[in-house]
Amino acid sequence: MAVFHPGATLSITFTPIGTTNEIGDASFLLNLDGNTVILDAGMHPRKQGVEGIPNFQSVKDQDVDAIFLSHCHLDHLGALPPALSYFPQASVLMSEASAILAPVMLQHTAGMMRRQHLDESGPVPLYSRDDIDLISYIFQGVRPEHDFPVFNLQKWANDLTVQFYDAGHILGASGILLKSKSGTVFYTGDTCAQDQEIMPGAVFPDKPVDLLILESTLGADPSAEEKTRQSEEKRFAKAIYDVIDNQGSVLIPAFSLGRTQEMLAQLHRLREQSQIPDVEIYSAGFGEVISRYYDQTLRYTRRKNPDLRLEDLDIRPLPPGDVRRGPHLRKPSIILVSSGMMAQHTMSYRLAEVMLPDPRHGIFFVGYIAPDMPGFQVRTAQKGQMLKLGPDSPEQQVQCHIDRFHFSAHSHRQHLLGIVEKLRPKRVVLVHGELGAAGWLRETIKNNFPKTDVTIAQQGTSIEY
Repeated sequence: MAVFHPGATLSITFTPIGTTNEIGDASFLLNLDGNTVILDAGMHPRKQGVEGIPNFQSVKDQDVDAIFLSHCHLDHLGALPPALSYFPQASVLMSEASAILAPVMLQHTAGMMRRQHLDESGPVPLYSRDDIDLISYIFQGVRPEHDFPVFNLQKWANDLTVQFYDAGHILGASGILLKSKSGTVFYTGDTCAQDQEIMPGAVFPDKPVDLLILESTLGADPSAEEKTRQSEEKRFAKAIYDVIDNQGSVLIPAFSLGRTQEMLAQLHRLREQSQIPDVEIYSAGFGEVISRYYDQTLRYTRRKNPDLRLEDLDIRPLPPGDVRRGPHLRKPSIILVSSGMMAQHTMSYRLAEVMLPDPRHGIFFVGYIAPDMPGFQVRTAQKGQMLKLGPDSPEQQVQCHIDRFHFSAHSHRQHLLGIVEKLRPKRVVLVHGELGAAGWLRETIKNNFPKTDVTIAQQGTSIEY
């Protein structure tokens, strides 16, 4: 089904082929003047097998010239190998840092799928580590803000160019600007307008665009815009101090790519500045591997502090063995581990099982959590409430201190409106957000910019301009 806009020249077609009404498997087919590209090829973080990837089958007859990756979180990258099985002729372009990270992330995902298949009778893995070795040589890293021609197999002409703009979200994250005879399209990917601890805020094109594909993750979260990073950091430091002073430990669940590195740098600085107590900071998991790539790409990616190296920070690895036992729980400590949403059987999940009923401890969330994940149950729990974290966990009374701090790597909704103000698009398509978030943005954009056409993307529904 296609949505037509009367009076527009039908030279741009946008088709979501992945999830659009939640944070899932992001992927979009875009046709400009006969050039066909795919923006992102994500894997749904909470689904397995073919149910967790975009519907490439529905567009398998398209001659895709290129696949552009905005960044290396799995909801944007994880289905790249299946995408290439459908479109083997497509070139694959991303930022230089993402070209280094992508094989690492995909290898890790292949290993996870294999373990799920063997240990939990999960579906057959979509791809293997050997498959990643066979395709990673075609990943092309593109320098930021430089025009790169996209070769069209049908026209034998370079009439489409792409530019990557630093999106500020995580290492290598990019907004993607496409320019053709029909006009310009800018896809924000996941964007963060404000500075973080390591990554500076996003950079955007200087000129207006015809079509803006805008993320809407925090569109329904008014609290995010009401808090400054400075005020949240002050509140965060005091909360840590209170738990440590109570002889407890602080658990901080974090995504391995991005949030872990940002929090390690922030915690180290707060401890150095004596804003939090001088206790051990522990970390473990895949985030430690990713931190090495943050250091390796230091000299050719934008940083707030070009001299900061994560390997130089005084961070301890968690001791081997069961994470539910050890010095990190016997004496006051700060524990930063995956997963950020407390997926079942992860380190943060296991630690939460033993920390929830203990009033000495604290569990502090610093990023997005989907409503159907165990972390959401914990974040929304009230002290004294009975909580069963998972099917294999005992029901226990919540006694620890639970809090949430706004250190998101996404732009809040006023910043998203600021992107519309800066780029002055004729049309906006809202993606990567729940319906409430996209709905708020649609109505506000329509009110603030009445000449701008605004559409909420729907999976499988093409929008033609």
